[in-house]
Amino acid sequence: MKCNIEYIGKSRQGITKYYCTVHKSFAYDKFGNKLDECLCSNKEIYDNRLNIKQNEIKDVNIKYENILENVIPRIMINGKEFNGSLEYDNSLLTYKDFGGIMLAKLNNIPLEIVKCSHCGRYHSDNGRFAYTPHRTHLCLYCGHLFRAKEKDIGSELAMIYNVPEVKFEDKLLKIDNYCCVEYNMLKGTLLINNENVNRVLFKDKDINIAKFLSHILENEF
Repeated sequence: MKCNIEYIGKSRQGITKYYCTVHKSFAYDKFGNKLDECLCSNKEIYDNRLNIKQNEIKDVNIKYENILENVIPRIMINGKEFNGSLEYDNSLLTYKDFGGIMLAKLNNIPLEIVKCSHCGRYHSDNGRFAYTPHRTHLCLYCGHLFRAKEKDIGSELAMIYNVPEVKFEDKLLKIDNYCCVEYNMLKGTLLINNENVNRVLFKDKDINIAKFLSHILENEF
């Protein structure tokens, strides 16, 4: 699917900004020059779309094979691997939205309905914005910034599904160079190397699992 690149204004520093509304990504260099293609590194996921209303989804499992090396997970829908995006009305959801809701649930963050005042589409917060309430949001559909009335965090997935809180056993697991993370969104289970733990010992530090994963995925937005 080809990029659709639009001019969206200038930054506070006066740099011209362009945005691809197809791949939810910026399309300009550090000097404000328009790029031929946007900066999205996983464009293929937008070519394969699964309509939620036309397909009954009973199970969504997100698996980071080794989150210390790669933060792009495998997505399992109803037991089968799915490399694409989910469509629901005017929403288009990708693996970053799944990671975002995992971070929000890990940090016990209440999720709100957030709508872009520029294009009118609903908004999902990912990366560090999924666990840090804020008023200024970047709409991933149109690329514009908009302001909410209160500091909040939005999630389109939470509007569609009743996503349970994640429950942990009081255990500590040592992590060396391998850390497999499996999150079942509709069951609310999260396993680290097949173990249900609430803390990891990483680089000789005892770290809460929410803080550990939040740090690794903080730039995934």
